[in-house]
Amino acid sequence: MKLFLIHTSIYAVVLFCCFSLHAQGRNVQFDSVCQGLTAHSVTSGNFTQVKRSASMDRELKSSGDYIFSHEGIVWNTHRPFSSVLAITRSSIIQTLPDGSSSVIDGSDNQVFANIAGSLSSLFSGNRDSLETNFHVKFLSTASSWKMILSPKDATVANALHSIVLTGQSISDTVSLDSMLVEEVSGNSVYYAFKNQVYKEELSDAEKAFFSAK
Repeated sequence: MKLFLIHTSIYAVVLFCCFSLHAQGRNVQFDSVCQGLTAHSVTSGNFTQVKRSASMDRELKSSGDYIFSHEGIVWNTHRPFSSVLAITRSSIIQTLPDGSSSVIDGSDNQVFANIAGSLSSLFSGNRDSLETNFHVKFLSTASSWKMILSPKDATVANALHSIVLTGQSISDTVSLDSMLVEEVSGNSVYYAFKNQVYKEELSDAEKAFFSAK
């Protein structure tokens, strides 16, 4: 359940910048950040993930490539072992090194359904629905920005405390540099993003991640 919640929530936040709030003065404008992050249909790059367990007081590190797109999100992990996790609006597809795949159907999962509903709101531009589900705080300086997303829904809030995104806005380039997902349990997942590449369409190989074999 927690893996389910964490990754679907991350996808929701990455695409979250479809509705607008405003910063003040000379600070980076929220609208500009939103437009920059959603300016291209596909964003890919490298990630480093650090999972922290509150109960075991240890860290687990992994790294690989990621894809953010309208089809969903892909975590293509290379280290410490190979695996591919693709998240769509209705399911999670995991592909193992031998090429075999397994699919988790999220259509009957309440937490997944709540977050997937928010995704639909983002794609349709339904700001009211999104603001019904999340508390949003936006902070910025002349060149950096920070967003904090906290769930309003009690079911989601029972597991997820907050998601914090940080990035830069320099000239006409807006980047998402990090993401911190904090659970109510005290566990957390931190992502660092780099080497972003932007394009308008997925390749055939990238599309294959969203299809179970």
